[in-house]
Amino acid sequence: MGGYIRSVTRHTGTPNIHYYQEASAGSANAFYIGDLVRLDASGELIIATTGNILGIAEKVATGTSSTEIPVDVVSADEEFIMKYTTSATDEAHAQDLGDITFTLSATAGHTVAVGGSDNDIRIVDHDPRDPWTTSGGRLIIRFLDKALQMGETLAKV
Repeated sequence: MGGYIRSVTRHTGTPNIHYYQEASAGSANAFYIGDLVRLDASGELIIATTGNILGIAEKVATGTSSTEIPVDVVSADEEFIMKYTTSATDEAHAQDLGDITFTLSATAGHTVAVGGSDNDIRIVDHDPRDPWTTSGGRLIIRFLDKALQMGETLAKV
């Protein structure tokens, strides 16, 4: 875990922490702090490998079924910081739509790509901590409603 950089961090809003039970062992629950997670069909927490994002894991997956994991539940009216794909950040512009690249990796994590077809996020701005042309730099984003698990998910806590 040494040197791991969070895939996603909150930029605005107050953390909205809820606890969810981790799914049974396997690659679906191999997530790290800062990774995007969602609920599976059984209502258990797994890494988000497609849309339907619940939130950001605030604890590393244990590999033990039913372990309570804190999740910062995200909403479309808050801003988050994510890494851009390997292209230079000057290719991404405010208000561009983008896709989340779901990578099962302790070093890569989730990133944002522009020009895809899923349109999970809207770019708000470049993170001022990175120069405009930084390859793999950070972007300030908002999740689109269609990419989020909402409604019945909060009723389970």
